[in-house]
Amino acid sequence: VLNNITVDDSNPSIRYSPLGAWNALDSAQNCSGCTAQPDASNMLFGTWHDGTFNPTSGSNNYPNTPLFANFTFNGSAVYVFCALAESTTHPDGNSDMAFYIDGQLVNSFVRPAPGINAYDYQFPVFSVSSLEPREHTLVLQNGYVNASKSLVLLDYIVYSY
Repeated sequence: VLNNITVDDSNPSIRYSPLGAWNALDSAQNCSGCTAQPDASNMLFGTWHDGTFNPTSGSNNYPNTPLFANFTFNGSAVYVFCALAESTTHPDGNSDMAFYIDGQLVNSFVRPAPGINAYDYQFPVFSVSSLEPREHTLVLQNGYVNASKSLVLLDYIVYSY
């Protein structure tokens, strides 16, 4: 029988880089610089990490620099859940993420925003359930150099051991 552990985006075991490109948000914080304004009541513990890859200068001081979230866990499965913005402007809800386990590309999540003013919450953007039961490092990469703008609203990670 596997046990599931849920790790909120605010847990310090998730390391974000470049740190200044991410906004750590909760229901008590108003991020006036964030175009994405999801409903905190639909996020686990009311928190999320907002990061936008932009090939040109824009929402952060890291133009054309992919964003990363790293998480090390001991288990045989891992799942990543995000909120997805569905709008095409303010915010640009396009998603273009890659997921690595132990340095190897395992899968990607690419989704053009459908163009409506809504969010999908607790959306499973990545899952793998066939890992050898040991320590692993998961890396979420948001965006690619010289590629399109991409938004990630990381809510939580679940791993199984």
